[in-house]
Amino acid sequence: MPATSANSQSIGLQKSELETPALCLDIAAYQRNVARMASFIIGQCGLKWRPHMKGQKAVELAQHAVRAGAIGVTCATVYEAEAMVDAGVSEILLANQVAGDRKARRLARLQRLATVISATDSAAHLEILSRAALAEQVTIPVILELDVGMGRCGVVCGKPAVDLGLVAERMPGIELLGLMGWEGHILKYDPEEKKRQAQSAMQALVETAAMFRKEGLRAEVVSAAGSGTFLVSAPVAGLTEIQAGGGVFSDLSYQKWGLEHEFALTVLTRVVSRPSPTRVLVDGGFKTMSYCHGYPEPLGVGAVKSLVLSAEHGNIELAEPNDSLRVGDPVEFVPGYTDSTVCLHDEMCVLRDGVVEAVWGIPGRSGRR
Repeated sequence: MPATSANSQSIGLQKSELETPALCLDIAAYQRNVARMASFIIGQCGLKWRPHMKGQKAVELAQHAVRAGAIGVTCATVYEAEAMVDAGVSEILLANQVAGDRKARRLARLQRLATVISATDSAAHLEILSRAALAEQVTIPVILELDVGMGRCGVVCGKPAVDLGLVAERMPGIELLGLMGWEGHILKYDPEEKKRQAQSAMQALVETAAMFRKEGLRAEVVSAAGSGTFLVSAPVAGLTEIQAGGGVFSDLSYQKWGLEHEFALTVLTRVVSRPSPTRVLVDGGFKTMSYCHGYPEPLGVGAVKSLVLSAEHGNIELAEPNDSLRVGDPVEFVPGYTDSTVCLHDEMCVLRDGVVEAVWGIPGRSGRR
């Protein structure tokens, strides 16, 4: 960790002694969540697990997932993939389109060290990857991203996807491995409709994979599902792997989306002001706790009337007066969404039974991978 790290020298301390704000991982709860996800995805559904690291970040978490049965990890950026390769992870899916020749050549260079599959959804993008592969004298494996209803990236299912697959098959420096889809649009539905929508989206993906095989195209990878959808998507026959990753932490958003996992990740803050018996100011605001997909929730303070996050402060208005919270006391928050919270921190404090066991850097922020 960098010399300026707030908590790099905190191993052995109690959680309450940490400098705040601090990102805290209950390692035992995390391990139980990992075991639950692996049991369902690998054991019950018979699929491979390639958890997404876009919200987890720390390479130690990727290493733990592989030890728990994951075949590798999914990443959002080339930088994340580089960090995972440096940590010894040898199977990576880069589930986004890598644009720009410099970035594509970084992706190509990684092929000398590990298998880093890239998502693609157009001939123009395939040409970028092909140039990079030829320049670096490597082969870049790809899977086609299909739009299964999300309305974001992805080629249309069916014949348009097959046509693009044929282009990929002929593209020099490219190795086509299969397909992926992301059914994130189903998160908004009630449980029954969510299940129906998941089956529809996954069926479009699986049927397109069957069309690939009929045309002689490879479809050995059929990848899908995040932590808010895998419980209804993974049981659909025809998938080969699941990308769900954030469920290892859980949060208020994943709970809203039907995931009944323990809250393993929290943000520890400290009371800095008590202007009135119903108002509590803590030293963590929106630079510490994201409110993407929903606000964080303070623990152990009683009923909360409102929470306002400014840059450096959390302003808690209590429903009832409370004189027990004093300046200097810790207040812990469950994130509204861990994916957009972890990336705000330089480090993650790992605790077991309330004692700091390790401090892990967040790649891209900590000065190291």
